[in-house]
Amino acid sequence: MENQTNELNSPSGLGVSKQNHIATSFLDENTGDRIIRLGDVDFPPRKVWMKTYGCQMNYHDTERILAHLKNLNFSHTEDLDEASLVLFNTCAVRELANNKFYSQLGELKHLKKKKGEELVVGVGGCVAQTEGKDLVKKFKHLNFAFGPDTIDTINDMVYRTYAGDNKFSVNTWDRSSNFSIETKINHGTPQAFVNIIKGCDKYCTYCIVPYTRGRERSRKQAEIVEDVRRLVEYQGIQEVMLLGQNVNSFGKENGERISDLIMELDQINGLEILRYTTSHPYDVSDDLIAAHGEAKKLSKHLHLPVQSGSNTVLQRMNREYTKEHYLGLLEKLRKAQPEIVLSTDIICGFVNETDEEHKETLDLLEKAQFDFIYSYVYSQRSKTRAAKMEDFLTQEIRKSRLHEVQAFQLSIQEKIRSTMVGKTYRVLVEGANTMKGETKWKGRTNCNRVIHFKGPEDLNLKWHWVDVKCISTTALSCQGELLQDLGRRLQ
Repeated sequence: MENQTNELNSPSGLGVSKQNHIATSFLDENTGDRIIRLGDVDFPPRKVWMKTYGCQMNYHDTERILAHLKNLNFSHTEDLDEASLVLFNTCAVRELANNKFYSQLGELKHLKKKKGEELVVGVGGCVAQTEGKDLVKKFKHLNFAFGPDTIDTINDMVYRTYAGDNKFSVNTWDRSSNFSIETKINHGTPQAFVNIIKGCDKYCTYCIVPYTRGRERSRKQAEIVEDVRRLVEYQGIQEVMLLGQNVNSFGKENGERISDLIMELDQINGLEILRYTTSHPYDVSDDLIAAHGEAKKLSKHLHLPVQSGSNTVLQRMNREYTKEHYLGLLEKLRKAQPEIVLSTDIICGFVNETDEEHKETLDLLEKAQFDFIYSYVYSQRSKTRAAKMEDFLTQEIRKSRLHEVQAFQLSIQEKIRSTMVGKTYRVLVEGANTMKGETKWKGRTNCNRVIHFKGPEDLNLKWHWVDVKCISTTALSCQGELLQDLGRRLQ
C-alpha cells in the first residue's frame, strides 16, 4: 500500500533528466521494509559507502550528498563490503590525495567483480569535473562521474543508473545568477560546515580550483543567518565553520561583507564558536580585522595561506600581495585580537624557486611566528598557467626544502606551544584515542589547538564542553588535565 508521495526535482540548469519524478513509498508485505518507488524503479533499503578527499568544502559536499540519498532509501555505512553504492568525492589540488583516490578506485574492481551489477560506483568532486569522461572510459567498473556543481542532482544520477543507463559523466556548471542552498547535515554532531560562497576568481598560477569550482558567487547574508539559526535551534549545532574557496570575497556582488555576516551571526543564542576558511590575504579588509576584536564568538584562530615568503615567487604565483603587506596584516590582526593564533600554507619549490627565494620563506616564518603550518612540495596541475612554465627545479631539491621548512617551523612551534603550560582552556570534546593501552580524550580549543587528556573511565565525554589545564607540550601535541565537565550545553 502506497503511503507517501513527493516530487523529486533537479535544480534549474543542472538536471541530468528533463522531467521530474514522482516518488512514492510503500511497505514490502514480505519483509516489512519501506520501499521507495521512483518512476518504474524500486529502491529498497540500501547502504552507501563514501570516501572524501581534500578540503572542508568537499566534506561539506559529502554531507549534502548523503542527506539527499536518504530520500532514495540509502543509509551511510563505514563497511565497504555491505555497500550497494560506492561514491568518491575527489580532490584535484593535492597530488597525494589524487594518487590515493586512483589507487582506491583501481582496487574497487575486485569488489565489483564479486558483487556484479548489485554494486554501483560513482566518482564526484574536482577530479570528476576535469577528468570525468576519461575516468568512465578507463575504469570499466565505474558507472558514472559528476562534478562538484552537480551534487544536488545526485538522486537523479543514481536513479538514472538503476534505471539502466550506464557509463555517463555530468560536469555541468550551475550558471544561474542566484546561489541559494540550505545546509544539510547528516552526522548528528554539534559542528556544522556552512557554505557561504563558491568558486574563485583569483586564478593563482598553480591552482586548479577556478577550473573545477567556477567563478565566485555568494549566498545572501539573510539566508545564511536564517540557515545557521535553524541549525542551532533545531539541530543542536553549537560550532559553525563558514566555508568558501575565498570567504573574504563573500558578498561583493550583493553589496555585502563577511565582517557584517560575522557580527550578525555573533548574536545567535546557542551558537558558541564561529570559524571561517579559507582566506586570501589580498581580501583581508580592515573591517574584517576589526571583527576579530569585536565578535565574542569568533574563533581566536585564523588560517591565512601565504604560500611563499618571496615577493618574486608570489608574483609568479599571481598572489597579488607582497611579503611586507602580509606581515602587516598579521600585525593588525594581533593588535585587534591579542590572543589570536595564526596558521598558514607553504608551497616549497615553486617553479624555478632559487635558494635566495627559499630563504625568504624561512625569514617569513621567523617573523610571522605561526602556531602551525601546512606545507607541501609544489605539484604541477594540468590546465594551470604554472604547468606551462619551463621548470628546472628537481624533486630532490623540492623535498630538501620542504624538510628544511618543516624542521624550522617545528622549532618555532615548540617555543610557542610551551607558553600554553599552566593555562586553562575550554574545549569541545571530539572523541578519544587509544595508544599503548591508554585512552585519552581530545578536544579543540577556541583557537583551534587540540588537547589530549584523561577522563573518568565510566563517563563518555564526547561532545561535552570541558575545562582542561595544559600540563605539557611538544611542537606537535598538547597534554592536559581535566578540571571540569560542563556537559553538552554551556549555560
